[in-house]
This record gives sequence, structure tokens and C-alpha cells, in this order.
Amino acid sequence: MKPATYHARRWFFALLQAVLMLGLPFLRIHGESALRFDVPSLKLYFFGSVIWISEAYFFLLVLLLFFIGVMLFTVLYGRIWCGWACPQTVLSDFARSLERRAAWFTRNQVLRTTISHVSMLLLSLLVSADLIWFFVSPYDMFAEIKNRTLGPWVFWSWTLFTVLIYLNLAFIRQRFCRSVCPYSRLQSAFFDDRTLTIAFNRKREEECLGCEACVRTCPSGIDIRDGLQVECINCAECIDACAGQIAEQGKEPLIEYSRGDSSDGAQKGPRARAIGLSLVFAFIAAMLAYQIYARMPVDFWVFRDEVQSYQQAGTKGGMLNAYLLTVENRSLVPAGYRLSISGIKDAELMVPRNPILLHPNSSLRIKVYVFARRKNLVNRVTRLRFTLENISSREIRMVREATFISPERSDKGGET
Repeated sequence: MKPATYHARRWFFALLQAVLMLGLPFLRIHGESALRFDVPSLKLYFFGSVIWISEAYFFLLVLLLFFIGVMLFTVLYGRIWCGWACPQTVLSDFARSLERRAAWFTRNQVLRTTISHVSMLLLSLLVSADLIWFFVSPYDMFAEIKNRTLGPWVFWSWTLFTVLIYLNLAFIRQRFCRSVCPYSRLQSAFFDDRTLTIAFNRKREEECLGCEACVRTCPSGIDIRDGLQVECINCAECIDACAGQIAEQGKEPLIEYSRGDSSDGAQKGPRARAIGLSLVFAFIAAMLAYQIYARMPVDFWVFRDEVQSYQQAGTKGGMLNAYLLTVENRSLVPAGYRLSISGIKDAELMVPRNPILLHPNSSLRIKVYVFARRKNLVNRVTRLRFTLENISSREIRMVREATFISPERSDKGGET
């Protein structure tokens, strides 16, 4: 059986990527998008979890992991991402395919151009909508379009993205890769002598037919025979073109994926750059995994009510302090939490309801009071501990501290 060409393999990955990117926004877990950043609430829905903006350290770790991963991947595999998975390349391939298919319908140049540009405009509409679906639920967007209530931010964002993507597909494509993309300019800093690249086999140079099929098929418009160039995106189209021309002679293509330079000056032994980046990547990945493992699905804050800091209560020498309590349920399931206090002997907590019931992915702000007798207050300012515990799982437990203030020092002891 004849092995699949690189072009066919790339198309398989392109279609797989398209299905994934278009289908992911429609996937729901616990009634919410599997992956979506909600701008109004500044929350990231991530496969059954909700990352709130107050957990911004997650985003920092993910960004660090991404950039270190890009550097490591480039050291090992060169610009294989550019040719096989980069959206710019994938969309450019789709645009060229639309142009070829437009030629099937008519030989009239004007009509053929019109069909291809209309097709690219429709593709741009779909791609820009897909981008928006990672910020706005597609179900909500479809309902708003049906009811003609689509908001101005969504409408104009969709329009802007559509225009930019259409201009890119119709007139720019791989010109962006060789002229604008910063990754192509940085690749030389990541490469070493054993990075995977596409290269012309100089040892078989005399076998070259001079047909220049590799030049005509290159989407970046370069001649791979001139050596490694920043414009090369490792798409392997030149390998297929060369294989098609030289196969009649029963020979292997003169262009191939190669692990860099095999000369005497090439690196030998361990690759320090790859090992160093691997260690950094593993460390950051371990930190992120630990943060995910140790992450609590709840958080809360306690602030003193400065408007009414303290007041005397009753005739038994009691003091009353008021606090504002904010509780966040960061899970996609309802939860109940019990609030308790410690730090002052026989202190009493007055809360509207205890346990506190929270809806999925919601927050609650309530006012609570703490009553303490003066005889149990040693200092004018006493540290008070608020404990919030999940009524279903005692492992989910958080403690916050706040100050309890009385007007004067008591002559009695504190908590025993």
C-alpha cells in the first residue's frame, strides 16, 4: 500500500483541528461551556471548573508553561507547528482549496474569482463566530440572532473579525508567516544542530532534475535548495513535489525531514538547551498540577463594617462587632457551608442563615455580627478566626482572621 503523502496527513490534522475548534464551544459540562472566558464576570470555564479572576496565578502559570513549551517544542521539532497546526497555515490551506474548487464550476475568470471570494467570506464568518464562541456561548448567540437582540459588542466584534480574517485569507496568507510572524524571526535563537528541519540533501545534489516543482508548490515562495530559511514553515509540500517528480526514476525524494547538521562540527552527547528547557517545563507543570490539586472550590473574605465598628449590646457588659462576609462558590454544583468563630471565649455568631447555601458558580455577600462579653476580652483588639466548612466534606475548610474591637481593656481572661 502506497504511504500517504505529507499533504494528505496535514489535511487530516487540519480537519481534526477544525472539528475540535468548532465543536468545543458546543460542549457543556454541568450546564456551562467546557472552555469559555466570560468577559462580564471575568471567569474562565475550564472543563467542569470555574477559574475566577481572583485566581490569576493560574493564568500566569499556564502562560509560562505555554511559552516554555513553545521554546522546547521548537528546539526539538523546529517549525513543525507552523506547517501542521498553526491556524494561519490551516486557514490558508482551506482558502487555496476553495480557490481550486471554484475552478470546478466554471472557467470564467470573473465568476471563478467571485465564487472563491464569496466562499472565503463565508469561511471568515464561521471562523470569526467560532472565536466569539470562546467568549460568548454559541447557544446564547444563536438565540440572540433569532430574536434580533444581538448586542453591539458581539455584532461589531463579529464584523471586525470577519473583515480581518477575510482580508487575510484573500490577500495575505503565508506572506504573514514570512514577513510579520515573530515566531519565524525567533526560531534561529531556539534551533540547535539536531533540530528537526526540512532540508535539501546536498550529497545527492547531482540527482536534482532542475524541475523546480519544489519552488512552485512552496506556499512561502522559497527555494529549499538554498538552505534553511526563516520563511520555511515545515509544511513538507516540497517533499511531496520532489517525490512526485523523481519517483519515475525509482528514487527517494531529495528533500526530507532532517535532524540538522550531521557534520563533524555538530553537537554530540546531551543537548543542554533541550535538557534545560525540559527541566523548567517539568517544574512549572508540577507547580500547576499542585495548584489544581490543592485548589479549593470555595473562597471567602471577612471585612469589618467600618460604618458601625462596634457597639455595646444589652446590660450585661456585652460588645457587638459587625462584619461583611463574601463567599464564592467556584464549582458548578450547589454547595452548603457552615460558618463558625473562635478566638474569644463564649463568643456568639449571629448570621442570617447557617449553613449558608450557595448556587453553582455564585457569590454571596452577607452581614454578620459577633457578640462577646467584656469579661472575656483581654485586649482592646482581639484576633478572631472565622471558619467556613463544607457541610458535605470536611476536607473543604478555610479560615480567615479579623479583628474584634472593644472600647476598653477588660480585666478578665481570654479564651481557655
